[in-house]
Amino acid sequence: MPALVPLFVLLAFPILEIATFVYVGQWLGVWTTVALVVLAAILGVAILRYQGLDALRKINQDIKLHRPPARGIANGFMIVVASFLLIIPGFLSDIVGLLLLVPPVRQLIWRLVGRRINVSYHTRYRRRRRQDDFVDLSKEDYRRNDNSPSSGPRLREPD
Repeated sequence: MPALVPLFVLLAFPILEIATFVYVGQWLGVWTTVALVVLAAILGVAILRYQGLDALRKINQDIKLHRPPARGIANGFMIVVASFLLIIPGFLSDIVGLLLLVPPVRQLIWRLVGRRINVSYHTRYRRRRRQDDFVDLSKEDYRRNDNSPSSGPRLREPD
């Protein structure tokens, strides 16, 4: 029985969206309903562009400051999901998308599911060149090739 619940929700959601379209269309009129759907899609694209990039910047800043980026990743993910829900035509998906844009709602969701999420990350850093970080070669170990584009020394090919 529990396996049927997601299937039921998946099938019921489009039916509820269509019923909501019909109800709102009768209440506001066809053109106002279409205008609201288009406006929500434009809002979703704008939010995806600006808030999504801002979330990526915050994640990058967390990583640079050696803080775990789990909360930033979760916030960014919820903002992206909210944007896609606004882009998809439908008033119920728009309501869920708008709710996901409210920071206290995102914090509540993070508190509910954050304990179950484990985020691991690895940072790559470049080691700065030290003074003693060099290779000492004798004149026999390399030869200059003046025909090459770089004028730096080349290693001699094995005989």
